[in-house]
Amino acid sequence: MNATPDNTLADPEQKQAMSLIRPALREYRTWGIDSSRWKGFEPRPDDIIVATYPKCGTTWMQQIVSSLIFQDATSRPLLDIAPFIGGRHFGDPEAIYATINEQKHRRFLKSHEPLDGIPIYDEIRYIHVARDGRDTAMSLHNQWINFNDQARQRFDRIGLSDPAIGAPFARDTNGAGRDVPVLVEPIGNP
Repeated sequence: MNATPDNTLADPEQKQAMSLIRPALREYRTWGIDSSRWKGFEPRPDDIIVATYPKCGTTWMQQIVSSLIFQDATSRPLLDIAPFIGGRHFGDPEAIYATINEQKHRRFLKSHEPLDGIPIYDEIRYIHVARDGRDTAMSLHNQWINFNDQARQRFDRIGLSDPAIGAPFARDTNGAGRDVPVLVEPIGNP
């Protein structure tokens, strides 16, 4: 990394040839993620990607990485400084890329895509956090059943506008009046 003492890149416009170990092997598209959004990603040699399954400690790890990069424990707006490229409900990919490309500090990004759904570069550092699957499932269940109408409608629009999904977000089928999370195989190429 070519960084100055205040941990900003000496020349953020300087482009280095990156060693692509492998492109994304599979496309994942669900109501929450779309791995094809990584196709416009322009990596820097010192990027960090925090790649975790949802509800496994992503925010916790992002805060740790933020503390290490900025050398203090200040809580920062993580979606602004560590954008979620594949997050379908976090804005237009071009706006996310503009935010990322304007960053002067060492960049760290969020990913919920499986590792085979994002490109792997030799120079980038990837951090993966795992959690007991039973705890993850309960945490996801609790998040999904507590979605408000606005969140459900947003996910409905995403699912209905994507021909690969073609359906609204999963709804309660047992009559309890709440959404029942359905853990589905991501839609994409095998």
